[in-house]
Amino acid sequence: MTAATSPAVVLRNAELLLDGNHGAAGGSARLAAFLARQALEELVIERCVALGVDIERPSMRSRLVILRSLDTTERADAASVAWNRLSNACHHHAYELAPTVAEVRHLCEVVAVLLNGE
Repeated sequence: MTAATSPAVVLRNAELLLDGNHGAAGGSARLAAFLARQALEELVIERCVALGVDIERPSMRSRLVILRSLDTTERADAASVAWNRLSNACHHHAYELAPTVAEVRHLCEVVAVLLNGE
């Protein structure tokens, strides 16, 4: 992974979208959710590798289960909840409202905490 695609850079781009600094026309919260989810997925992969697990084939749900068994309960729960909520925010359903900037910003904060190892 290059520095340009690191989870921190991807998450920062999501935050910039939410701040209105990237000029996305409409749907910036949903686009930011996609970026935040991508950052979280890369972070989970990196964490699993750091814990000594080969994670090339498992789905993200499987990776989160692996993380739950190897990492702290708090980190694993936070990653799982954030990923599920970000995934929901990424999907458009005619019967649901789009995610708000505040909702996605909160999820970005959760990912940032995980990224900083707190």
